[in-house]
Amino acid sequence: MNVLYRGGYRRRYEQIFPLFDPQVRSVCELCFGDTLLASWCVKRGIQWTGFDLNQSFCTRAQKMGFKAILGDVLSLDLPKSDAYIMAGSLYHFHSKLPNLFDSVLSRTKQFIICEPVRNLSSSSGWIGSLAKRAANPGDGNAEFRYDERSLLGAIREQQSRLNFKYRVVTVDRDLLLEIRST
Repeated sequence: MNVLYRGGYRRRYEQIFPLFDPQVRSVCELCFGDTLLASWCVKRGIQWTGFDLNQSFCTRAQKMGFKAILGDVLSLDLPKSDAYIMAGSLYHFHSKLPNLFDSVLSRTKQFIICEPVRNLSSSSGWIGSLAKRAANPGDGNAEFRYDERSLLGAIREQQSRLNFKYRVVTVDRDLLLEIRST
């Protein structure tokens, strides 16, 4: 991931960390992949639980002492938590967004999403093919990607069904947004 972010992968999380309310005591990270957020949470006394479909991600996190649960986040009984986060994985759920939003927003007041909207996977040719192959969470290559317009459209569509407010925090390579149920 650091290669795809040209050495700036940690900056993604440096923009996310300040979004958590000071009183947050529990964070659930969906499709966590790595343990950057887990380490940040533990240093601050925040309980972190990660959920991922990829066995090797979960095994590595568990060996590091983190609570990582293997499974499809739409099939698991997710816990209540002060905050939920999904960084770089929303595109895997593009056809199941209503299920994801229903599940998450019934368990938290704060949902932080950081989703790439400018990426190599959108490129044509061998670069795009290679990037799409690299985006396999454990259930096959992911062809779909959001751009800024389609992601904001998808969020507004969910907002029309559910009671929440959102704000766009930043738009660069990633679109970072915070959702708060009302």
